[in-house]
Amino acid sequence: MSALLVKALAALVAMAAVAELAAAKNYTIQWSVSGNYGDWSSNNAVSVGDTVVFTYGPPHTVNELPSEADYKRCSFDNSASSDQSGNTAVTFDKAGTRYFACAAGSHCSQGQKVAITAAAPGASPAPKPKENSAAASMAGAVGLAVKLALGLGVGGAVLAAF
Repeated sequence: MSALLVKALAALVAMAAVAELAAAKNYTIQWSVSGNYGDWSSNNAVSVGDTVVFTYGPPHTVNELPSEADYKRCSFDNSASSDQSGNTAVTFDKAGTRYFACAAGSHCSQGQKVAITAAAPGASPAPKPKENSAAASMAGAVGLAVKLALGLGVGGAVLAAF
C-alpha cells in the first residue's frame, strides 16, 4: 500500500471520528421539584455519546441510582453518584437506562426523578432534542464546540503520525 493511500485512509478515519463527535446531542433538564419528568425519556431520544445537563439551584441534588428498584422506592442508600453543583452533566457511554433523582427532602417521591434510556448508535433516528430552558441552546453549542475541538485534535494527531 502506498504512503499516499495510507495518508488518505487516515484522513478519512479522522474525518469520520470528527463527524461522529459532532453528531452527539446535548439535552438540558431544568431540575426542580415541580418538573414533570415521567415521560422525559420517551419524548427525548438520547443515544450513546449524548450528554444530558441538569441545571438547578439549592437544595436540589442529582443522584444516580443503581437500579430501577431504588429509583421506584426513592432509595439513596447505594447512590452511584451525587452532585449538588447546580450544573450536572451526564454523558451516556453505553446503551441502557440510567436513573436519576433528587435526594432533598421528599422531592423524589414528589416526582423529581427521571429514567433516561440511551439507545445504541444508529439504533433509530433521533428527533431533535427538546429543550426546556433558554440556556439550553447555548450549552448545546458549547458542548458541540468542545467535542469538535477534541475530534479535530485526535484527527490531527492521527494525521501527524504519518
